[in-house]
Amino acid sequence: MPYADLLAYLLDNAMAIISPTKISQPPFPRGYNPDMTCAYHGGVPGHSIEHCMTLKHKVQILIDAGWLRFEKEDRL
Repeated sequence: MPYADLLAYLLDNAMAIISPTKISQPPFPRGYNPDMTCAYHGGVPGHSIEHCMTLKHKVQILIDAGWLRFEKEDRL
């Protein structure tokens, strides 16, 4: 499941909120990409939602707490 889809689910189920962050200034952090924006961080440039470590940590916390789980999908 793409993180963009997962974020929509988390927002709809009140498990996350958009968490705006300040715009990075030079020197930029490693992996910074000014052409990418993160929906979880309110569209701030620097990374895509698929590379958002903050959201990935949030998802892991929800999994560890038992609030979120994924089931294997049977494929033909």
